[in-house]
Amino acid sequence: MGKVVAPVPPCEGPVAAHARVFSLLLGRESKVGQETLAEALGQLPDRRRAHLRVHELVPVLQFSVAAMLCGARSLSAMAQWGRERREDRPGLLVALGLVPGRSPSVATLHRVFKQLDVAAFEGAVGRWLEQTGVAPDEVLAVDGKTLRGIHGEQLPGVHLVSVYATRSSAVLAQVAAPGKGQELAATKAALALTELTGRVVVGDALQTQREVCEQIVAAGGEYLLPVKDNQPTLRAELQSAFSPSVP
Repeated sequence: MGKVVAPVPPCEGPVAAHARVFSLLLGRESKVGQETLAEALGQLPDRRRAHLRVHELVPVLQFSVAAMLCGARSLSAMAQWGRERREDRPGLLVALGLVPGRSPSVATLHRVFKQLDVAAFEGAVGRWLEQTGVAPDEVLAVDGKTLRGIHGEQLPGVHLVSVYATRSSAVLAQVAAPGKGQELAATKAALALTELTGRVVVGDALQTQREVCEQIVAAGGEYLLPVKDNQPTLRAELQSAFSPSVP
């Protein structure tokens, strides 16, 4: 017997709440000369066997975004959402670029995500987000988070360092790190993927490193980072420089 999946909401609720994102997804708000999401994703390599493809890569990825905006949280739920839309809103799937009368199955979604060039995908989506909804002077936050693992310690979650646009609530770059406390290389790699000119970068004490600060300044940005007791010399210098003068 196949797996039973709870009904996935149609488009009205979740997509209405993300109306602008969905409009951008379909390219309805792209300005002249501005890259659409489809054009950005079109730069990604499709590693699937050509003769076995029903849908092209870009429509499948756009479909996945739409399904997640509508509340799907697993491959099974995303596939179910597509089957339901074939019944009540087939035009939506065609607008996303899918073959008329068809929608991606669980197996198709699994193959696409398994073979997807993650670094290229992150870069393409990050650049598109910067063009469509991130102000040139928006503050960027750098932080590391460990994803929830599977089956306890058998498959631990990946630790990721992200560059996050605080006002737009958009992740512009994301790079895997070996683990918590080992974020320096991933921080530098994530910042290298982001436009920093005219922006202030904030983070926690793990990012308060000379290499990171120099990289931000060299790229035309500024930084605001905390200094703790594990850097006593730097902390003493800052306290001396910024302490109120005594008459």
